Formats: sequence, structure tokens, C-alpha cells
Amino acid sequence: MSDFINWLKSGLYQLGQWLSPYLGDIALVFVVCIIGLYAADVIKAVKRVVAAKHFMLRTLVFVLVSAFGLGALTLWVSPLIAKLLMLFGSTYLPLTVLAAFILVGVLADRKSQL
Repeated sequence: MSDFINWLKSGLYQLGQWLSPYLGDIALVFVVCIIGLYAADVIKAVKRVVAAKHFMLRTLVFVLVSAFGLGALTLWVSPLIAKLLMLFGSTYLPLTVLAAFILVGVLADRKSQL
């Protein structure tokens, strides 16, 4: 039994080492998925605030929130997510990435996005 566990840990470690250089990209995809799930809610909330304002102000606020707000959020949060994914080390990185994307899937299912 311990041979199987050692083989499994070795395989997970090798897979984690293979995933490590792509961790920034994996974190970016994760953040974009989360933003994709909740961007409509953010836009609706902003729309309620500026609905009665002038067209130019509404347009400016939309551009600021969409392009700069969500874009900046993506750039700032992605490195934090990458560090969070590496919290358990290379051995458990594949399982952590898998769990993170299962979490996104569960959130998408609860929001009826699937």
C-alpha cells in the first residue's frame, strides 16, 4: 500500500512541477471565469446607480467599470490566486487546481450558467 501512495505522490509531484510554469495562466483563467460569472451582477448594480444620469455619464461609468475596473481586478487578483494555488506546494498543486475549477463549476451551476 505504501508503494502505491509513494507512486501517487511522485506522480502528483511531477504533474505539479509540469503545471508550475503555467500557474499564472491558470490563475488568470480562474479569475476570468469568476468575473464572467459575476460581471453581469456588477453591471446591473452600477446600472441602477447611474440609470437616471445623462447618456455620456452612463457611458463613461460603463467603460470605467468594465474596461478599467474589471480589467484591473483581473490583473491584481491573478497573482494572488497563483500564490494561493501554490499554498499547498507542488505535490498538491494538481488537486488544488482541480478543486478550484470544480468550485467554479459549482458556482456556475448555482447561478444557472450551465
